[in-house]
Amino acid sequence: MSIRRPIGIIIISTLIILNGSFLLLSGIVSFFLASNFADSLNNVDLTSFNFAGRNNTDVSSNNSNTFANINYFLYVIAVIITLFSLIHFVISYGLLKGKSWARTITLIISFISLIGNILMIMIVLSLSSIVDSILSRPSIIVGNILTIIINISIIYYLFRKEVKDYFDFSSSKKSFFSSSSLDELR
Repeated sequence: MSIRRPIGIIIISTLIILNGSFLLLSGIVSFFLASNFADSLNNVDLTSFNFAGRNNTDVSSNNSNTFANINYFLYVIAVIITLFSLIHFVISYGLLKGKSWARTITLIISFISLIGNILMIMIVLSLSSIVDSILSRPSIIVGNILTIIINISIIYYLFRKEVKDYFDFSSSKKSFFSSSSLDELR
């Protein structure tokens, strides 16, 4: 006996795969930028900049240690972005296989994203008047509202009875090599 995978799980998994693919591309670009960052800055002549007057910082000596630290930071960011992309692929696989841990992680990520997008809208609206915010930053407002709608839809969908039943059924299936299966064979 098997239970059919809900179409919404396929849609959610596809969205997660697309997001993971975007993150993977971003990670690759970040690695590329990090690898070229130090070389580019070593070729820049900073003697024409005079920052020493404000805070006694001398950048005219091309402090390679500072550039190396920035370069290492960019590599760390690239690794983190790439790891997040791989996590997206694992979560999507878990959703498609009906793993309850994937449903739980997707719900947690959706809740966090929902709260983060609401906070982002509140920050943007508090920095300037509502009309100015909407007219000058429509992509921020519209993008966050669209993300809020998607996250609410995902949360609602994953709490539906037939979806919970799919994950409960898929998670309760015993593998042949589980300890209870081996006990039954004895």
